[in-house]
Amino acid sequence: MFHRGDLLRMAPALLAVVAGGALVGFLLTDWTAPSALTRLDERLADWFVEIRTAGRTDLATWGAFPADTTTKIAVTALVVTVMLWRWKRWHEAVFVAASLIFEATAFITITAIVQRPRPDVERLLDSPVNSSFPSGHVAAATVYAAFAVVVFWRTRAVWARTLAVVVAVIIPVGVGLARMYQGMHYFSDVVAGVVLGLVSLAICLAILGAPHDEGRDPDRAARRDEGGRDRHVCDHDHDDVDAPRATVAPVFGHDGASVAPTREPVGS
Repeated sequence: MFHRGDLLRMAPALLAVVAGGALVGFLLTDWTAPSALTRLDERLADWFVEIRTAGRTDLATWGAFPADTTTKIAVTALVVTVMLWRWKRWHEAVFVAASLIFEATAFITITAIVQRPRPDVERLLDSPVNSSFPSGHVAAATVYAAFAVVVFWRTRAVWARTLAVVVAVIIPVGVGLARMYQGMHYFSDVVAGVVLGLVSLAICLAILGAPHDEGRDPDRAARRDEGGRDRHVCDHDHDDVDAPRATVAPVFGHDGASVAPTREPVGS
């Protein structure tokens, strides 16, 4: 669950991310420009325009779709709802939602401060935000890795973990290529978006932490019986019940004096 202390720790972390992101933005795109990086940005922006075809344009539309504002909000809301319904607790849901909110807040603030113009090419989309650094779409796509973190918390299945990692990598790569193809971002904007997403995810993970209970241990859950006890404990109790027990019976001599006791198995 999200506590006041978590919020107090996130506030200075957010300020630090915004300050660092704005500083890097000014340094790379303004104070040192023109530079090798800005010239590379411009060459790549022109190259993406040159390779445009109808089929690639359609593909770019689908590539950017997972990080569209409406999509990311709907997907996050749906996944959070399913988590709450399935696990009956808040930790995973709060972690996923907090990561996205943290990233979005940092992105909006940084891009408003830096105000880098979008590439000077024909753009395939209109946007109410005319600032290019960093890429908010790519940052949001990177934060989808929060779902992969939850998968690692909830299962040790290799196939599930592998699939989660592959999806977490493919989505931001696809979104970044699509946004550059559409003329909406420079290459450096995309890289900055990935960094912002990863930093946001790392901060939320460090502050909220992993859930610490047996519910996230599938091996232990599998060892539990219907009575709620660990199966290895139940087996031990069962062995004690079935094993033959011995009783101590006093033995008396012919003169009535007791001698060393002997053990007789029950039922002998």
